[in-house]
Amino acid sequence: MTYSVWHRGLGITLDLTEADLGHPEYPRLLDEIYGNYQPDLLYCLEAHEDEGLVCPGFMAIRKVNGRPHAMHVAKGERPETKAESDLHKALRDYTAEVASGEGFRVTRTEEGEHGKRRTDVTVEGADEQRLAYEIQLAAIAGGSVDERTRTARRAGLTPLWLVNNENAIPIDRAPWARLNVQSWRDVTDRAALPVRGGVKHLHMSRCDWGNPVPCPQQGAGRCGGRHALWEPVRGLYYDDVIRRTATGELVSLYLPRPAGRRGWHMWVTPADKAEFLGGRPEPVPGGSTAPGPGPDGPAAGVRTELTRARDDERPIDASLWHTEPGPSAFSRPFTVGEFVIPGDLVAARRTFTRALEHCEDIAARLPSGADIAAGRTEISGEQRERLADARERCRRLAEEMHTHPWWETVGDRHAAREALTYAASHDSAFQARDSAF
Repeated sequence: MTYSVWHRGLGITLDLTEADLGHPEYPRLLDEIYGNYQPDLLYCLEAHEDEGLVCPGFMAIRKVNGRPHAMHVAKGERPETKAESDLHKALRDYTAEVASGEGFRVTRTEEGEHGKRRTDVTVEGADEQRLAYEIQLAAIAGGSVDERTRTARRAGLTPLWLVNNENAIPIDRAPWARLNVQSWRDVTDRAALPVRGGVKHLHMSRCDWGNPVPCPQQGAGRCGGRHALWEPVRGLYYDDVIRRTATGELVSLYLPRPAGRRGWHMWVTPADKAEFLGGRPEPVPGGSTAPGPGPDGPAAGVRTELTRARDDERPIDASLWHTEPGPSAFSRPFTVGEFVIPGDLVAARRTFTRALEHCEDIAARLPSGADIAAGRTEISGEQRERLADARERCRRLAEEMHTHPWWETVGDRHAAREALTYAASHDSAFQARDSAF
């Protein structure tokens, strides 16, 4: 029996061995949960394998001999309300009509035999592209998503789960797309439906001191290379997705997480997918193909994931999968006297010098104090903003240099600072690579 479970709505761990569940601030929480089952509210804290896939995850409270414990909900789907059913039908019809209008063969399906769910819309596109649209508006357990996804793939179909909630279960279990529609009128009254999530494009982010984010591989400093980011595609509409998935202009990609149980499913261009994989096979859901656990370990990764929305609309850091190395100036050390200085710190010092010069140049172009006092001119809002940004950049660079791990290895910090300044001002190879502001 399991006596710990995660409450997604409150973001807390419940201890079922305690009368107050370990949270006296919610005195009637157990009664609320036990008497009002919601299939997407409680989540398992432990990761384990289930037929090669991660566990369904969702749980319910059960009482045995009067004592509560948590049990997994392997399958199940809450029936749609009347409003959800109307929206479901509108999205199904919209999908079918757009695909038919593009010249693709379309099959609409209702309930299968004995009430068994079948694919809502099947689209047969170009070059044997076959898509199974699953429109999911009601709560559903992970096991049901897995089963229906496997069924589609066995039939030679690529599933596309259409959802309207950023926490919908299919988001981290199968290829998906998200629309911000809540009523059938949102579908019938609009000329186009913007896609809010599910489609990404590959961006190679430069890892130098102009980037305020530390190197994702090293956890600090900069490597000078370029790291892969999967960024959300904006300005895309649902009819574009229908057409582009059917023609093969968008294909599905799965990427497991370095820590925790969830993975990322996304629609990307074939060119981005080929560049990202670089000839490697695409990872398989449930396989042990992630590069490695995060710095806080797998357990911390699971808990962190459970506190965020499945579709948080943030870029996906894929640097552990795909990174282009940087110039040697960032990795080779510089020897000045007794000091062996890391290359990335020398690069930071040079960038800081340029940032100071840039800040001084902005300040020199501002109106003089005498002109301002006489009312002949004033500092514009744009000038103030530029100067504030330049000063903030200098402050950030100074702070990052000051906290570089190398300083803990030196005895005479004054002499070390002098050596760093000398290395940064005399390295002509790095000067050639230094980027302008």
